[in-house]
Amino acid sequence: MAAAGVTLPVVVLEALGILQDVGLALGVAGVLLTIVFGLIASTRSSLTGFRGDVVPRLDRIITLLEERLPPTTNVASSHAGSVNAR
Repeated sequence: MAAAGVTLPVVVLEALGILQDVGLALGVAGVLLTIVFGLIASTRSSLTGFRGDVVPRLDRIITLLEERLPPTTNVASSHAGSVNAR
């Protein structure tokens, strides 16, 4: 937001001819900073929404699997016993 706020006055001063060629460089830098900060902010908000939506669902899936599937220690010991029995 600050980058966009600084870029607008730079563009106005460049249009009036006050900053000359420096204004063009500052305007381009301001636009690039605005794009970068916008991407960072959108990524953060996307991750927050992702965590809020997906993580509870994954926890529920894990709980259901733990409830319905036999423990892995019994499976491993039953396989080891059947191999030794042969």
